Amino acid sequence: MFKNHPKGLIPAALANMGERFGYYIMNAVLLLFLVSKFGLPDGTAGVIYAVFYFGIYVLSLVGGIIADKTQNYNKTIQWGLIIMSLGYVCLALPIFSENLNGGSEWWSILVFTCVALLMIAFGNGLFKRNLQAIVGKMYRSAAAPLVAQ
Repeated sequence: MFKNHPKGLIPAALANMGERFGYYIMNAVLLLFLVSKFGLPDGTAGVIYAVFYFGIYVLSLVGGIIADKTQNYNKTIQWGLIIMSLGYVCLALPIFSENLNGGSEWWSILVFTCVALLMIAFGNGLFKRNLQAIVGKMYRSAAAPLVAQ
C-alpha cells in the first residue's frame, strides 16, 4: 500500500493532522472564548480573532524566510511544533479563570492570552509551509531513482 511513498510521509501526515486539529478547534471557538471568558464586545473580540488569523498567514512567510536562511527545515518544523504547543498549553491553563470581572488582572490575563495566540500563530508559521516543502522534497527524492532508470 505504501510501497511507492517516501518513508517520512506517515509522521509528516500525523504532524499535519495534529496541527490542523488545533487550527480548526481554534477557528471554531476562539471568538466564543474571547467573549465568554473576558466579556469583550463582539467587535473587540472580532479584531483579536482577525489579527490572530492574519498573523497565521503573515508569519508563514516569516517561517519560510527563517527556514530558507538556515536551510534546516526539519529543525524549523520542530521548533514550530514546540512553540505552537506551548501556546496551546498557555491557553489551556485554568489558573487564570477566577475573578476576571474586576481588578487590574483582567488586562494582564487578556495580554497573556494574546501572547499565547501569537505563539500559536508563530509556531504555525514555522511549521505549516515548511512541512509542505519537506514533503515535496521527499517525493522528489523518491522519484529521482525512477527518473534515472
